[in-house]
Amino acid sequence: MRPLTTCHRCRGLIAQSRQASSSAPAAQAARLSRKSVLEISGPDTQKFLKGLTCKDVEPIQGGYSGFLNASGRVLHDVFIFPVQPDRYLITHESPPNHPAPLQKYLQPFKLRSKVRFKDVSAEWDAWGMWGVEAGSKPERKWKAGSLGAAEASWSWPDGIADLGLRSQEVGCWDLRAGVDGLGQQILVPAGSEPLGTISSESDYHLNRMRLGIPEGPQELVSEAALPMESCMDVHGGVDFRKGCYVGQELTVRTYHTGATRKRILPISLFPLRSDSALPADLSPGEALTPGTFGEVTYHPPASSSTKKPKSAGKILSLHDTYGSVGLGLLRLEMVERTWWNQAPCASVDEWLNGGSARLTTVMSGTEYGVYVGKAEAYAASLGIDP
Repeated sequence: MRPLTTCHRCRGLIAQSRQASSSAPAAQAARLSRKSVLEISGPDTQKFLKGLTCKDVEPIQGGYSGFLNASGRVLHDVFIFPVQPDRYLITHESPPNHPAPLQKYLQPFKLRSKVRFKDVSAEWDAWGMWGVEAGSKPERKWKAGSLGAAEASWSWPDGIADLGLRSQEVGCWDLRAGVDGLGQQILVPAGSEPLGTISSESDYHLNRMRLGIPEGPQELVSEAALPMESCMDVHGGVDFRKGCYVGQELTVRTYHTGATRKRILPISLFPLRSDSALPADLSPGEALTPGTFGEVTYHPPASSSTKKPKSAGKILSLHDTYGSVGLGLLRLEMVERTWWNQAPCASVDEWLNGGSARLTTVMSGTEYGVYVGKAEAYAASLGIDP
């Protein structure tokens, strides 16, 4: 496909027109190099995908969804772009060590379905865009499951806001953290760029980590991650009422009867120096060189009858530049005791010696404190009535 070309002056004028006001910050866009693009086409495409994905995206003209295995574990988190009724594009991450690359996973389900698969990664580049002003705002509705599960669904009362795309581009709104969080997912012809200020992929990942949004098989560990623990429910990627799909039975059963005891949440590491200030948000702290990381340890408060430390979960990823910001799969009970339901401390020294419950981790032989945020979507879900 021939790349789009636009003169610098026209690019600037068009980019300005995408902003709701002259004072609004320019939208930022980053190429997502780890994303592959799969094309599924043919007369049975829509029916084929409905039987496999855990969320239909047609009502909002594309969006976040996923593929599960028969045990209800996440295989792929994806964005699906309905280009035509018989042609869809899907962005996914299927690295060489993936246990079930997307195209290979889908092939056995084809049977007599009139669908065709084609890897079109060489034809398209995937981009994430944030800081985009939407002409209209969507509404998020919540439904509560049992013991911590929550279902987010989106609608556009005033019609789906225009994405501002050019003729050969494909895109959808990325509503995992609301329209003001990540903004858009876009596919452009390979070698071209979307409108907006071109930023780095590192900036994109920092933004989504601070928003508590896991992405790809490192964070939503293939064949191990559960949809609710991975926050796919609060990010609008799971529908508990749609028709059958692979993994539906166990997913719906967990929603109605199971307890969601762990969640992937945004974290920030801080050095245990007595003269340091205790973090109060997920702003990048001092740059840490990411080393070998794993367990997060819960240290009971001084008032507890049991002083023995316990595992509180694990770190899944840390930002490649800052190293102090990342995502962890953590036990909610222990996070609530350490950060969300206790009086704030003024300093690291008070936090260490004041008798409060603590979360720590060891990375490359050095111990760090672990701050945990609620993230936009999970925090919003806590306000719904069970």
